[in-house]
Amino acid sequence: MIPHALSGLSFVERFYPFPTVDSTNEIARNLDKCPSNGLYVIQADKQTAGRGRRGTPYFSENGGLWVSIMIPIKDICTHFNYNRSILLAILDTIKERFNSAQLAVKWPNDLYWADKKICGILLENHTRFKHILVVGFGLNVNFYARHFPSQLAPIATSILIETGRTWPPGKLLHRIMEHFYNYIHQNPQLVHDKYLKYLYKTGAVVEINQQVGILESVDVDGQLRIVQNGKTVLVNNGTLRYLE
Repeated sequence: MIPHALSGLSFVERFYPFPTVDSTNEIARNLDKCPSNGLYVIQADKQTAGRGRRGTPYFSENGGLWVSIMIPIKDICTHFNYNRSILLAILDTIKERFNSAQLAVKWPNDLYWADKKICGILLENHTRFKHILVVGFGLNVNFYARHFPSQLAPIATSILIETGRTWPPGKLLHRIMEHFYNYIHQNPQLVHDKYLKYLYKTGAVVEINQQVGILESVDVDGQLRIVQNGKTVLVNNGTLRYLE
């Protein structure tokens, strides 16, 4: 990434681009300084130890956009605002360039193109600064299907695969950051209403934490709503599986 990829964004206090790191989230979580009013952005062309939820390995080779954002927050209980905002920011950025993109948000941390994953996010606390949230995301940009590991090829996709052309990661990141900053300053309910329009497979039979039900919705605070025997059950976290 070119060092001035985010120039002109007054809310970005520092931008740290790297050719290769172990994990952008780990760098962000362990920085000994933090933003005061704006954001810090850490980006790598490649991660050697990228990870997703629950520490699972995350494919992070050259050709993707691997980014972590450090942002001061007043209340950790509002973390879903940032989850929702970064997913919609990425979604908007893609749709601006390819309006027919069949994008959907899979609760809690993924963005799908049709039925394949194109992006994942990971929100974590800083190790020292309790008021700092780290918002990490990995977006598959310029990959052909052959670039994915065999276990991912059937379930992952990229912007290149779906559009047939390569994309400049720096320009994508610049626009994602603009959208993200706008979303986090909007009314959370209004942003959530848009989020729900893109919720993946509402009405499907799902399983989470050994509970089976119908996917109903997501509350504004991020709780998943499933219906079991006519009653709504709220779920805070877990791995969501679709049974049909």
